[in-house]
Amino acid sequence: MSKGVLYGVGTGPGDPELLTIKAVRTIESCPVIAAPQTADGVMVALDIVRGAVDLTGKTVIPVRFSMTRDAERRAAEHASLVRELVAHLDAVRDVALLNLGDPSIYATFQRIAPDVRARGFEARAIPGVPSFCAVAAALERDLTPEMSSPLHIVPGGYDDVRRAIGWPGTKVVMKARRSLADTKRILREEGAFDGAELVEDCGLPSERVYRSLDDVPDRGSYFSTMVVR
Repeated sequence: MSKGVLYGVGTGPGDPELLTIKAVRTIESCPVIAAPQTADGVMVALDIVRGAVDLTGKTVIPVRFSMTRDAERRAAEHASLVRELVAHLDAVRDVALLNLGDPSIYATFQRIAPDVRARGFEARAIPGVPSFCAVAAALERDLTPEMSSPLHIVPGGYDDVRRAIGWPGTKVVMKARRSLADTKRILREEGAFDGAELVEDCGLPSERVYRSLDDVPDRGSYFSTMVVR
């Protein structure tokens, strides 16, 4: 018996032109699109896709995950989404679950896919351009200046930012706004402030490039990526 397939599709950081050909073709082929939606109704990944794909006639599923620390509530939201996706897959409707950047990096898809597979359905990842690669391009920055240079990806709000800043090589702090004020203070104390730059909303119309963290407001965009030498 045929079954639908769940595709985790990387939409890139913001510019529709950074969608891969494979991502576009996959989205075009799926009758159902699942896209993250913020509490105020914004669907950034879907807006990116609309710049490259005609979504006329497709069913759009808003993916809403609250920022609550209540583990039971998060589990209930997760289970509800899995049930909704599986209902479409069971009806032989392929689903494209959109993920900003790449679906292997802090992505909803990787949290959903194991439960979908456990129910007997395929879940496949379609790579996308990671946001930090687009940020490096916007900053004209070489993230790995030597072949032996390590590259560290650190989530905003990481518990030990001070230790991370001391790691060798380049550090990329994703969603840096979560702890921006504290990170800026630690960077100054560790002598790394002058080597840090930040991009807000990379690839989106609201993109802003900050060559100095002195110019960055502490309550900037949620989509803020910092690069530290």
